[in-house]
Order: sequence, then C-alpha cells, then structure tokens
Amino acid sequence: MTPLRDRLASRTLELVDIPSESRHEAEVRAHLRSLVPPSFAAEYAAEDAFVFARERRDGVPLVLLVGHYDTVPAQDNIPGRIADGAVHGCGATDMKGGVAVAVELVRELAEREPGPYDVALLLFGKEELPAQFSPLPDLFERSQLATSADLAILLEPTDLTIQAGCLGNLNARVTFNGVSGHSARPWTAENAIERAIEGLAPIAALERREATVGGLPFYEVVSITMLEAGIATNVIPDRAVATLNFRYAPDRTPASAEEYLRSLVPDGASIELAGDSPPASVVTDTPLVRALRDAGDLTFEPKQAWTNVADFTTRGIDAVNFGPGATRYAHRRDELVEIDALVQAYETLLVFLTGD
Repeated sequence: MTPLRDRLASRTLELVDIPSESRHEAEVRAHLRSLVPPSFAAEYAAEDAFVFARERRDGVPLVLLVGHYDTVPAQDNIPGRIADGAVHGCGATDMKGGVAVAVELVRELAEREPGPYDVALLLFGKEELPAQFSPLPDLFERSQLATSADLAILLEPTDLTIQAGCLGNLNARVTFNGVSGHSARPWTAENAIERAIEGLAPIAALERREATVGGLPFYEVVSITMLEAGIATNVIPDRAVATLNFRYAPDRTPASAEEYLRSLVPDGASIELAGDSPPASVVTDTPLVRALRDAGDLTFEPKQAWTNVADFTTRGIDAVNFGPGATRYAHRRDELVEIDALVQAYETLLVFLTGD
C-alpha cells in the first residue's frame, strides 16, 4: 500500500479494535484525545465530547470536522482485520473510518501553514443512543467554536457523496382499548388486538410521500415498528399498544409532523408522543458547500435518515454529511469500509481545506 493508504487503513483498524459501544467509550475517547496534535488546543472538553482547534484568525471562515466515536454493540466483529482492500470490523463504516480521516487530516494540517479556512475537530459519543442522551446540547451551550462555525462536515457514511439535510424522526405510541374476558366466550369481551388490527391497517397501507426540498427528493414514511398486546393464552386482551415511527421530510415542521401523525389515529384510540428529532435544513448552495463539492467533483444526495446535521442546522449552523463509509454496511455483522474510499475522502477534504 502507499503511505497514505497504509496510514488511513492502520488508523481505522486501530480505532475499530478499541471496543466503544455506546456508554462504554472511555478508552477510545482517551486514545483519540492523545492523537490530537499540540497545536490544536482544547476549546471544549467534557466527558462525552470535545472540540480542538488552532487559534482563530480574524475574518477567516471556520470549518468543523465532526464525528462520533461510539458504535452499536459488536456482532463478533472485534477485533477487525484488513483484507480485500477494506478495513473490516464493528464501526468501520459507521463511523470510525470517518473519524480516522478527520484525525489524520488534523494531524497533517498541523504540519502545514494555515489555509483559507480555520479548522476545528469535534468528536463525541453516545450518538447511537436516543436523542436525550446526546452530549451535543451541552456542547452548544458552552462551546463558542461550535456555534460560530461557518460549515460543519459530519463524516457519516455517505458513499462519498454530499448528503444534505436529513429526515425528522418522530415516535409515538398508539393505545387501543377493549374489554378483557375469557377466550372461550369472546362475545362477552371486546378484543383490543382486533381493534388494533383494524385501526392500523390504513396506516400500514400508506404509500411513501416524496418531497423535493432544495432540489433533492426525500421519502417520507410511517412505519409500525412495535405491537404489544396479550395477557394470557386464554384471555381476550383489553389493551394493545402500537409504536409508530414517522420519518418526515424537511418541508414539515415538528408541529405539522405531530399534527399529521395524530390525524392517522382512529377514533377510540389514544396517542402519546415518545420523542422527536427534527429534520435538518438542506444546505447545498453556499460558497463553502460548493467548494467542497468542487474539491472532489462530488454529487448531492438527500439524507434518507436522521443524523446530527440537524443539531447544527436547527441552530442556524450550515452542515452536511460527507464521509468514506458505505451506507449499506452500517450496523452489519460484516461491516467494512473500503480503503480507496478512505483515501478519496481524505484527499477531497485536504484539497477543500487547503485550497491546494
């Protein structure tokens, strides 16, 4: 391998081999902090997130390289390995490959004269947990660098495209009530499961809605992801609870998404919202994003999921997803990231950040 390929592959494998399931990230966090060059000082440092940057220059735009270092639980895929032109192992694509690229970029930039942008590195944990565990709200309260950035680039797996915006993610629990009774005499009861089946059928039959935002097509879907019911094999149940997951397009506000979801609930059922992560604004037509696109002759795609770009754009900070990982390998037992993709992401970002 060339020196760059070897450096990126080795760094990615090194990070893969440090187990870092959400809530168990102390070792990888300490290791990453040890890799940051001395010229990048800590502007914010907490248990689950840190920001390092060179001293700011007046009037120079600031670019944040952002990544999360936690993973989903391993599936017998630690330790990792390098084989067939890829790094294999838990988190390789989501997103230790992206973190390796960001860290190695910062280490190289520390050896160069400053380019057209100031650069900061923001790494954090607990990303794979529900939003209430995120360390980012506290970071935004206390980090001036994070809130003053001109562009945040999240090195999420994007198949080497710029994925702009993201879907909102709204969960709700819908309860269907009946009257319990003996299963030998069901006519004396009112079966909540039957009511749930009848009430959920129209929701299950919904077609996806396409919404074009910023010239990109987002697909909005409502899915029934859980159904809880039953007391015993000989009891007609009086309660059934379904969980709905609504991935809504960036052309909706959280309020309008909630209103739409409530409109789907049939009479007699009740709904309880169980968490909402708003969508991200679609950022494609700014000078910085255009420069990033041109640096690697990249294409734009919509982010058909939720990512932390929303944490930035909802606070008025431009942000996009761009990383080396392949979305099809995220969270899989056979997770991998191609070494060629690590190199291409690195070289694209280096050209963008240095103007070379």
